[in-house]
Amino acid sequence: VPGTPRYPLADAQPDVEEIKQRLLTIQAIETARCLQENVITSATDADVGSLLGWGFPAWTGGTLSYIDTIGVRAFNDFSRKCADRFGERYAPPDWLLEKEKRGERIHKR
Repeated sequence: VPGTPRYPLADAQPDVEEIKQRLLTIQAIETARCLQENVITSATDADVGSLLGWGFPAWTGGTLSYIDTIGVRAFNDFSRKCADRFGERYAPPDWLLEKEKRGERIHKR
């Protein structure tokens, strides 16, 4: 029907901060998957690529530095919560789960 919104607004709209976190999170998860699958072989290259390639926010240091800044455990916890609410695409990859188990960061310092 002309004039009818194709995707009508839901009664409850998500919080802007939650949307920001979800967008940063899903991009970081995809980067971690690429590293797990050897599409990318260096965490530093992944960070630079995310910053310069598609404009991931500079204040984060890049997608994988973003995970390190939050902490792998906290990142995985948030990812699991998102996976429960929004689907498996938010589930942390095995590689990040192993980092969490070992208490490791992504970047060595």
